[in-house]
Amino acid sequence: MARFDEAPPELIDSRALQQRIDRKYLLAQRQLETVLAGLAADYCVARAGHVLAARYETIYFDTADRRLFDDHRRGRFPRYKVRLRHHCDRRQTFLEVKRRGGCTTKTRLELPFTGAGRDLDMSASDLDEAARRFIDEHCPIGADRLAPCLWVTFTRLTLVGQTLNERATFDWNIAFGDHSRSEQLPKLVIAEVKQARFANAGPVVHALRRLHIREETLSKYCLATVRLAPVRANAFKPALRAVERVIA
Repeated sequence: MARFDEAPPELIDSRALQQRIDRKYLLAQRQLETVLAGLAADYCVARAGHVLAARYETIYFDTADRRLFDDHRRGRFPRYKVRLRHHCDRRQTFLEVKRRGGCTTKTRLELPFTGAGRDLDMSASDLDEAARRFIDEHCPIGADRLAPCLWVTFTRLTLVGQTLNERATFDWNIAFGDHSRSEQLPKLVIAEVKQARFANAGPVVHALRRLHIREETLSKYCLATVRLAPVRANAFKPALRAVERVIA
């Protein structure tokens, strides 16, 4: 893997981008080194504890009729994701609410670390009163209507721009499951470019375009839902075909 300087804490903090534009790309793991090779001059790597590539475990919440997923499928704005995210190497857990309107806004509440291991126990994801109030404050669908519906795990490399106010993440070793099924997509990498404002001039976007990797609209939550649950998926067909090409 390309060698990157380690980002100092103050640079990481300045690239938090809790309000941002999110852009997603799907690529094969064999392409990752080629993408990273030309980025070391413009980006630093954000270390997670003692490692550069961090392990994440996430539990997503939705209603019994999958209202949050359906809003994504229909392209409605604003739309929301509600999730518990375990930063395993940092030993931190956050309850997060992501709101997507013209841009993405993420709010989060730190909770005691409860990383649960390879196949996450969603039955152990009960929320206390403070967590439920947090959801009620930030999501129009109240906590009393939400329940854990699936888990997603992955390994992430995070790059932060040295001078560009941008963050890029590359996720691989992607696996997901629900109460009865699980699946792994070991050949797939999901890249996300997080920008303060939409711009096509960044080195990551250029590196992906040189490999003819196009921007997609498929999140890990929607990908897992489509592959695990009997839901309508016509809106995601172009991105799902891209996934099939990558993992073939």
